[in-house]
Amino acid sequence: MNRAFFSIITPTYNRVYIINKSIESVLRQNFDNWEMIIVDDGSIDNTKDVVQKYLQQSSKIKYFKLERNSSPNVARNFGSEKAIGDWLIFLDSDDELTVDALEIIYSYIQKLPDVSFFIFACKDLDGNIPINIKNYEGYLTYKDFICKIKGEALPIIKKEVFLEEKFIENIKGGEAITWIKILKRGYRAYFSNKIARIYNNKLEDRLSVKSKNYKRLATVHYLFFKNFYKDLFKNCPFKLISTIIKIMTYKTLSFFQK
Repeated sequence: MNRAFFSIITPTYNRVYIINKSIESVLRQNFDNWEMIIVDDGSIDNTKDVVQKYLQQSSKIKYFKLERNSSPNVARNFGSEKAIGDWLIFLDSDDELTVDALEIIYSYIQKLPDVSFFIFACKDLDGNIPINIKNYEGYLTYKDFICKIKGEALPIIKKEVFLEEKFIENIKGGEAITWIKILKRGYRAYFSNKIARIYNNKLEDRLSVKSKNYKRLATVHYLFFKNFYKDLFKNCPFKLISTIIKIMTYKTLSFFQK
């Protein structure tokens, strides 16, 4: 099998009503050296039937179904292990690539060979850019990641680099912890304010918009604290304090959450 340049990893769970938009946004790309790996995390709807027509339309689209529902991170890691591309793009099944996304990303990779991890801006359905560095363009440091950056974007990373860490599988969310660990290893990161992803901020079943699961949030913030507390203390002690407060607050709230 010919090697793809991009492997687009798309986890999905019961998204039969919207996954077609994500797939079609990839099929519309002018840059054609890609594969799309859809990992069904044990859906109980007819997601497979919807995806099947796209499998017939393009051999670049692959579909895998996990035996049971685990977590998006399990599905993402599974997809990355199946990938044949040099670069991984993590695209959720309710999001879309912009029309020229792959061309733009490819051009950055070509002109910045020292970068192993790119982050491209995204736009939500209200037209907002939901990241706090939206006007910035340039390299990002490990300190930037632990102290400043928060929000939604589109991550692109060399496969060989990602496989050194991968996402934490026993939690939902917390992808940023993996990115920070990778930067701590010394790899270079770059942020582009060019919009490459359409972020669907309207769905009620997104982790970021549905009713807060305080136990999950407490776990994610605790893992962030556990992994980086020494560097937080050194570089941004106020962030360390706020993280501790969040852990305590979410743990308390979780006792009252059904």
